Amino acid sequence: MHDFNDVLSLALAEAARGVERPPYSAVVVDEVQDLTLVGVRLLHTLVGDAPNALLLVGDGQQAVYPGGFRLTDAGIDIRGDRGQVLRTNYRNSGPILDAALDVVADDTFDDIDGLRTLGRRDVELTYHDGQVVRVSKPTVAEHDEALLTALRELSTAELADAAVLCPSVRAIGDYQRLLTRAGITVCMLEQYDGRPVDGVKLGSYRRAKGLEFKRVYLPRHDTALGPAAPAAGPAAPRTPETAAEHEELRRSQLFVAMTRARDVLWLGSVVTPPSPQALT
Repeated sequence: MHDFNDVLSLALAEAARGVERPPYSAVVVDEVQDLTLVGVRLLHTLVGDAPNALLLVGDGQQAVYPGGFRLTDAGIDIRGDRGQVLRTNYRNSGPILDAALDVVADDTFDDIDGLRTLGRRDVELTYHDGQVVRVSKPTVAEHDEALLTALRELSTAELADAAVLCPSVRAIGDYQRLLTRAGITVCMLEQYDGRPVDGVKLGSYRRAKGLEFKRVYLPRHDTALGPAAPAAGPAAPRTPETAAEHEELRRSQLFVAMTRARDVLWLGSVVTPPSPQALT
């Protein structure tokens, strides 16, 4: 009967109908960039324009869903000192953040205040240690064996604060079977509630949003940047503009996955060497 935006629209209409004063004194929202415009309007309606009623925290560069909005479109005025830019990174080391920013350096994005912002921003770091491990193998089998070797070297405590993140449901299934057959305990992010649990965490780039781990492993991470598989059925092909937006979103999702790492970021690739005929 209704999709997700329909439900939000019905809630917005209900919240705005015949209410003399908003029912709530404050609304606090994190990851606001992943909401829709109608969702932000609903939150605004719950508190109105009362002083200090809205605390919205978000980063347009970490959007993992298509769409976007400007706060002004939701009737929220942040001119003057009502909006502040947070520039201190408390999670990532310099090498890890630099590797992640390289992915999105050529992209611009809409921050929640509606301004177009460069992909490589000035960030103040509080943590400078850390390591980026790049592993390139000629076959998937060798790549996956390198991943298993890296995970087997971890202690039980280290494995519990590690995550293997994948760009698709299919890849998650592949690596769940691989890790399980290798005798490595797996905790799916869908069941993970943040409390300590033995086993490496496994899930999608999107599901990892808002989480952090000491060690993050991204097997075949470069496939997330390749062309998307064609849609099934008679769907119309993407225009150059929509294709560019789709690729930018995929880079943003990879950026989010890379920045989940605090101490170690493991980046796996499968690169087939050129044949002798190609070299000649």
